[in-house]
Amino acid sequence: MFIFGAAAAIVVKKTPRPSPSPVEVKEETSVPVSGDIKEYIPAPPEPDPLPTFEEAGVSERASIAKDVPGTLVIVDKSSYTMEVFRDGRAVRRYGVAVGLNAGDKRRVGDMRTPEGEFPIVQIQNASDWTHDFRDGKGQVRGAYGPYFIRLGTPGWTGIGIHGTHAPASIGTNVTEGCIRLGNDDVAELRRIVKIGDKVIIRR
Repeated sequence: MFIFGAAAAIVVKKTPRPSPSPVEVKEETSVPVSGDIKEYIPAPPEPDPLPTFEEAGVSERASIAKDVPGTLVIVDKSSYTMEVFRDGRAVRRYGVAVGLNAGDKRRVGDMRTPEGEFPIVQIQNASDWTHDFRDGKGQVRGAYGPYFIRLGTPGWTGIGIHGTHAPASIGTNVTEGCIRLGNDDVAELRRIVKIGDKVIIRR
């Protein structure tokens, strides 16, 4: 900043701010569940700020999220979409794949995605997990993509949001009950959500 007067100009230099200290990320305690469990990997600091996403098509879901503080995820099975809200504002939208069969989950193995409101209970590194889709190809490595975001679904185990080895399946009814995202999308989502955030799954 320059100040002009009768005397010579005076130059005022701004003292640079010190760099902020690294954010300490505390590890969450994993909940006991069956199966091959990997330890929860603390998320890196979330990029700030998140760009906003505006579209008329999310207005109904925005009305659900408008009074919810923090992060809320809404999955709409009929449109194969997932919206992520931050303090009532839509910040991300993804395409998803859902259960092979329509409707709310009724029994184990019915290939339906449960409907309701569920908390995130674990975030797991699934990069080396395998799965047998019973199609004659045996165990498929990378079937869950890089991350498995496990949901607390009373009455059911093993339901979560994860990546896929088959990106062309997004936008279809194909899963055994989980919500499937593209691998880049689930990697981004993993940086936005945290343990305890709510996920609403709607028909």
